[in-house]
Amino acid sequence: MVENFYPLVQDTTKAQSESIETILARLENGRVYVPDYQRDANQWNLRKKSLFIESILNNLTIPAFFFCEDDNRKYEVVDGQQRLNTIRSFANHEFSISNDKTIDYILPEANLYIGKKYNELKEGLKYIFKDYPLTIIYLPKNIQLQTKLEIFRRINEGGTPLSGQDIRLAYYSKSRSVTFIRLVGIHDNPTDTNEEVREDEESNDSNSTRKPSQRMLELAEKKGLSHPWNKFPEARDLWYQWWQGKDKAKGQTPSLMFLWYLICLEREKLDELLKRPEHLKMSFNGSTDNALDIYCSQLQYQESSKNQRSKLISNCEVITEDYFPLFVKWMHLILSQKIPGISVEKYKQLALFIAGSAELKISPEQVSDTQWNQAGEFIRSPRKKGKEILNEEDGYPEPKGRWNGEKAQKKQCDQAVEIVRLIFNK
Repeated sequence: MVENFYPLVQDTTKAQSESIETILARLENGRVYVPDYQRDANQWNLRKKSLFIESILNNLTIPAFFFCEDDNRKYEVVDGQQRLNTIRSFANHEFSISNDKTIDYILPEANLYIGKKYNELKEGLKYIFKDYPLTIIYLPKNIQLQTKLEIFRRINEGGTPLSGQDIRLAYYSKSRSVTFIRLVGIHDNPTDTNEEVREDEESNDSNSTRKPSQRMLELAEKKGLSHPWNKFPEARDLWYQWWQGKDKAKGQTPSLMFLWYLICLEREKLDELLKRPEHLKMSFNGSTDNALDIYCSQLQYQESSKNQRSKLISNCEVITEDYFPLFVKWMHLILSQKIPGISVEKYKQLALFIAGSAELKISPEQVSDTQWNQAGEFIRSPRKKGKEILNEEDGYPEPKGRWNGEKAQKKQCDQAVEIVRLIFNK
């Protein structure tokens, strides 16, 4: 009934207009800030920046920005960081509006700003830019973490959406363990020029040609972390080749593969955590996405807390020194010779297989050709091969976004490990 209905967010959001001049001042003094890892996406090229600035100079409508107040009365940018960075960069005279003749500018107005930096504009245009009203949606303060994550997801359903993994890694980026998971997902050479923005030759913004992976590594160094794959150059090159040019690589899928590997290895610990996650100021709603959020939240929590619930899952040292090298060893052999042609579409199945092998302490060098063939068939056709190996009609479930239940994610992890055990006669 309506009288018993309580909205997920009790307080109302508020929208108001703030001038570019006001928001730039707040960015400068830190009252408004963009999180380090809000979005793993290539920065806009000069064409996109120029058209965006043109919209502002012509008082055309642009999308709203979403801010959320933190405990220190500062405002985190939830959505709109690329637009804000472009505004700030233009105001700081870091790029000129492109004079590329293939860009469909608004004529004849464009003749007043094409090829110009902000400080080269006429005073009237500068005032239009500074006075332009940005629509800011202020999310309620003190909303639960779980609710905030759901808001992030829904805000980013339009345009270029963030994946659940994008959001997860962004929100828990203070954690060294979560940052390491993100670094494992690097699948290109960070020092190569960013092809997507190479055309931005007129820009003085050095960030324009830096890849997201390069920016990520620079920020990770502040936490004492470096590129994990560089210790294993042969495996690293195979990893790069496997993901290169694949649509599946978008949305942090490579890092999600490693997270699935951890989740399968730690599924019993996670299952216990899900029964009592109150110390994280979260509750478990039964979904797999929520379970992964809680796992990452716990990683961050136990790095900053010393109480009895700070050791429920493995710490950063175990993840980096024990779990990751095993993951690398299996990936190296699988990609180099043992299961040739495996598709990145099977990334999750492969992660569960490697987790099962690691859990059972199987040495990949001792696996026979017959066992490798069996493993390859299982990874490529898990339902069919799982049914055959387990001798059960529905032995290998296909989860529908739920963590618990006979046909849910926890059960799939359990059965994956059992299938690995049977393949290797353990």
